[in-house]
Amino acid sequence: MFVAGVDGFRGGWIAFRVDLMADHTTSVDVVDLSVLLRERPPGLVCVGIDIPVGLFDGARNCDRAARKLLGQPRGTSVFAPPCRRALSSNDHTSATVTNLRMTGRGLSRQAWGIAPKIKQVDDAITPDCQRWAFEVHPEVCFWALNQRCPMKHNKKTKKGSEERSALLRGVFPKIETHLANRLPRVGADDLLDAAAAAWTALRWHRNEAECVCSPERDEKGLAVTIYY
Repeated sequence: MFVAGVDGFRGGWIAFRVDLMADHTTSVDVVDLSVLLRERPPGLVCVGIDIPVGLFDGARNCDRAARKLLGQPRGTSVFAPPCRRALSSNDHTSATVTNLRMTGRGLSRQAWGIAPKIKQVDDAITPDCQRWAFEVHPEVCFWALNQRCPMKHNKKTKKGSEERSALLRGVFPKIETHLANRLPRVGADDLLDAAAAAWTALRWHRNEAECVCSPERDEKGLAVTIYY
């Protein structure tokens, strides 16, 4: 039996796995998240995913709540995802036009950059999956792990990586080994984000996980909130 945290990277999806039967031994794998959601692997208890799950033709309350919780500047890492119709656009310009028409707001390049991954999850996940698969935001996870204080440094910086790995070391002693041995296209921030998601998956397994606001339901019946 195991739990996992999943984060996107340039080559796909990285999963930080915690074995519940072997003294919480950790491992890191590249996974096909669409397949994982459609064909739950044997032994997978739950998985936290760093990607928006559930979309509206308007703002999501959980994004507002997460920004408020993190404050500035970390709150800027919580961006508004595209509406579902914009995910089928061929480029940023057309996606922005669609998003503006449907929601009244444009679409950041950051949001468009991960639109293919958002669509991949949106196409695969179902309300039934959400009994064991759920959305996380790593900065919210780190906030909770850091006694409800946001990180001081941007995750892309050396100081940001050091403060996050120092926090995780108390939960996952081999985090530095995983960082040293990560695949070439996997950034340090990608692996640390996946580990933070796995920490929340452990909390979910223990019935300790919390969410930033009460879940809403989108048109597909998906519960829309962020767990930590």
